[in-house]
Amino acid sequence: MSLDVQRILVPVDFSKHADQVVEWAAELAVEHHSALTLLHAYHVPIELQHFEGAYLPADYWRCIKNDATSQLDHYAEIARRRGIEVESLVREGYPATVIEEEALRVHADLIVIGSQGRSMLKHLLVGSIAERVVHKAHCPVLTVKPTTTH
Repeated sequence: MSLDVQRILVPVDFSKHADQVVEWAAELAVEHHSALTLLHAYHVPIELQHFEGAYLPADYWRCIKNDATSQLDHYAEIARRRGIEVESLVREGYPATVIEEEALRVHADLIVIGSQGRSMLKHLLVGSIAERVVHKAHCPVLTVKPTTTH
């Protein structure tokens, strides 16, 4: 069986695990001659945005977006050195929803996303972006668990 994977969407959260996720996606892109779309979604819950006494500078969101763009450019350059076509996107919104929307918009054939491996209690309280994407995405999703070094 031959898989036709032309575009891989890679949500990047800039955690220490992000390098492994991007590496998995890059390896698959090389193997399948695929393009990568690197995506960072940032979101501040509405409760924090309207917290009494909280002050966000006028250029706060622009700074967030510029910082994320700069960090994505780092990953994009590494992939480009391997001959991979790369697009970088930074979007504001709830991450799972943004990932689902962008996967449709860019016609992703595969999503490669990190799985943080939360404890059961934390998972019940916080939920899982990766789990929601697995259930809602229109295309296959590969979850990459963090590797531990002993």
